[in-house]
Amino acid sequence: MLLEELEDVFHDAHDHLVLSFTNTLLQRPQQPFHSILQEESKSTDYQLSLLPPGEIPDPPIRDKLPFFKDPKIKISFWAVLKDSIHKEISKISVPVYFNSPLNILQAAVQNVAYSDIYDEAVREQDPVRRCALIAANLCYQQSDVEKFPSKPFNPLLGETYELVVPGKYKVISEQIVHHPPVHAYHFQGDSGWTRFYTNKLKTKFARGTLAFFNQLKEYVELLPHNEIYQIKPSAIGIHNLIIGSPYLEPDTKAYVKNLKNPDIHAEIDFHKRGWSQESYYKVSGNVYSSPGVIAYKLDGKWNHSIYLTDIRTGLRSCIWTKEPYPENWEYMYGMTHFMLNLNYLPNTLRPWLPPTDTRLRPDQRALENGDFKMAASEKNRLEEKQRAVRRYKEKNGIEHKPVYFDEWKNPDDPENIYYKYNGTYFERDRKERKWDRCPDLFSEQLPPEVEEFERKQKK
Repeated sequence: MLLEELEDVFHDAHDHLVLSFTNTLLQRPQQPFHSILQEESKSTDYQLSLLPPGEIPDPPIRDKLPFFKDPKIKISFWAVLKDSIHKEISKISVPVYFNSPLNILQAAVQNVAYSDIYDEAVREQDPVRRCALIAANLCYQQSDVEKFPSKPFNPLLGETYELVVPGKYKVISEQIVHHPPVHAYHFQGDSGWTRFYTNKLKTKFARGTLAFFNQLKEYVELLPHNEIYQIKPSAIGIHNLIIGSPYLEPDTKAYVKNLKNPDIHAEIDFHKRGWSQESYYKVSGNVYSSPGVIAYKLDGKWNHSIYLTDIRTGLRSCIWTKEPYPENWEYMYGMTHFMLNLNYLPNTLRPWLPPTDTRLRPDQRALENGDFKMAASEKNRLEEKQRAVRRYKEKNGIEHKPVYFDEWKNPDDPENIYYKYNGTYFERDRKERKWDRCPDLFSEQLPPEVEEFERKQKK
């Protein structure tokens, strides 16, 4: 039955490149994820129930997806790949069967999946060790690419995603530009840290490897210390695309620099895998207290555990260990416990979300429920609707303006355009549950002015 439905899904597969990356970049926090969400379920938002009378609240967390996708079903796409290898990822529409039921905006929450290390950095009094903790996060934040995960959905222009974990952190992200795609992110820790960046994806193909990376600089701010760290994460490389078994791994060095004191910085090296499996996943790094002076060393495996050694004392300690995958992870797109809940939509959360939140996407929801035919149909409908709106705006000279992020002149990189959170989502719109500024992305109808425009164009 599944394969029969796939005939409809793949009617245009020859025009597409199928790539698998980044959907399982997220990890379970050091504090057990179940306990974190149990805390969330007791928060003010959930106590103030907006459920209709008699409706029973959904469980605050889930341990499995509603549909198990059989990992044994394999469909060859290498001929497609070879025809499309030089295309930009952002311009490639992937048949929905190869997607995971997550969105790129959700996948970016990897940056706070183990947020405890940021909390520790806020408490730390030694500025060099603070830099070491920020650098350690880069060692493991992409630890799940070992599973060669499925490709997440591309966000629609204006699509958003929030994640609120009371007592820990909150996240808001938005799709800012459609082509080339630009996403903006704001992470805010209750202990006094923020992480913010604008993601402008770029791809590069060389020697059988397709690498993708953010062209722009990223930042972590530790408010109690008045410090901002400039971050350059590693690119992700998809290896053996032409010959051999494909695999993903961090592909370039990563860097951290304290902008308040640039002498304090870190360099992280992700080692290329060799012939022996012992060489797989290795990472090492140096943290400098001044030019040429190493104060800390990082080492370990980015898919398992990371160690920090104080050169001055010789003390070596494990500062991160990856938690095991949930039962039946092979049937759930290789997701961790953390990721299983990113697209979960309990009835207690629905009233607090804007109409642009990616949890409300019908194609993504259909895929999660195992309805591939509806997922493909809805994905096509949403993309056609987006194209119609874009045609209308281009014809009438209307420029898209993001709702929750404003253009930011980054003094550290004045030649590029960045976006920064404008403080209106959590502080105003979510509190009032007022979403009149948000575009209509997912409904069946076109905006009236766009529908009239399309009708005239067809005459």
